[in-house]
Amino acid sequence: MPAGESGEMKLDKKKNSALGIYIHIPFCKHRCRYCTFLSDDETGDKERSLYVAQLRREIAGKSELYAAGRVVDTIFIGGGTPTILPIAEIDDIIEAVYSRFCVADDAEITIEANPGTVDREYLRGVREVGANRISFGVQSFDDGTLRRLGRIHTSREAVESYDAARAAGYGNVNIDLIFGLPDQSVGSWAGDIRTSLGLRPDHISFYDLQLEEETPLYEDVISGRLEALSDIEDRRMYHSAVDALTVSGYEHYEISNAALPGMKSRHNLKYWSMDDYLGFGLGAHSYMDGRRFVNTEFRSDYIKAGSSEQMVSSYYNNTPGDEMSEYIWLGLRRTDGISLTDFSERFGEDFMKLYASEMENLIERKLLMCDGDKLRLTALGLDLSNVVFREFV
Repeated sequence: MPAGESGEMKLDKKKNSALGIYIHIPFCKHRCRYCTFLSDDETGDKERSLYVAQLRREIAGKSELYAAGRVVDTIFIGGGTPTILPIAEIDDIIEAVYSRFCVADDAEITIEANPGTVDREYLRGVREVGANRISFGVQSFDDGTLRRLGRIHTSREAVESYDAARAAGYGNVNIDLIFGLPDQSVGSWAGDIRTSLGLRPDHISFYDLQLEEETPLYEDVISGRLEALSDIEDRRMYHSAVDALTVSGYEHYEISNAALPGMKSRHNLKYWSMDDYLGFGLGAHSYMDGRRFVNTEFRSDYIKAGSSEQMVSSYYNNTPGDEMSEYIWLGLRRTDGISLTDFSERFGEDFMKLYASEMENLIERKLLMCDGDKLRLTALGLDLSNVVFREFV
């Protein structure tokens, strides 16, 4: 671990004091076969209404601790499936934030949606109560792949939902895709990319599936019912997507994300840039002034909590060494990498001296490259990013 672990290093104030807000909605119509997210498909209207009411109380409570002197410039309502809620409850949540925090006029306000759970009228209603960006969990445009994943929508419904969002007035639409799936072919993945590019969303996220134990999809692979994809095919899929997106005018700005010019996810950039954000709801994470804390993952405990402090299950105060480590590996997720000057100004340390041995090793292995003031992953480093990140943890 580099110098500064003792806590003696003085950290400069962050350049961006604007605050991001994440709100977790842990409800779904049906749990997907690969999912390990904190969500539940066995709830009724009463349980969901109780949860929204507690969300409002949490927002009020945390605002007393963190709202002063802060401007909120991004709000992200994720899940789960937020669009399982009626518009009035989405309105209640957004109104609670506006009533307790100073929200910028140009704030990016994202809501996640699953195709098949929305129509034009619903999407227009959500836009009218404040959402100006929508993120669709499409995952694939191949119906066979969707069935294997346990998704509730079809390829046709995905396209219809996208068209409905455009008709409802959304000028900022993201599509989520997954590759590296058991029994997925390179050709099927190429079709997903072609269909996505044909729709021309403003932003595309393309995630490499990580098979998690105790999920039905994992059991299918372990039992031999499905065949895991080889590493070679997985990497072919990844690089073919990057190439196709780049040729089509998208900027590949983070390992798993690409956007049209000016349409990067402002909220997600906060995570990769170590800007402050507050999380509300079940299992939500927060990072404020070098302190990380996370809410309870037990819905009964969350609902019964009498204060926002009681909803938090753990706190951790980052050491200076933690701050530097996280700044590096989170920043290296961005394809433009990290600024050595910014590192020096933020931590009062010379990066090249502090991490001399790690740098020599990673550059020699062609995993990292230094381009002037910027340090970033090479093409090989993108494939072996976890190997690089471990050097700084």
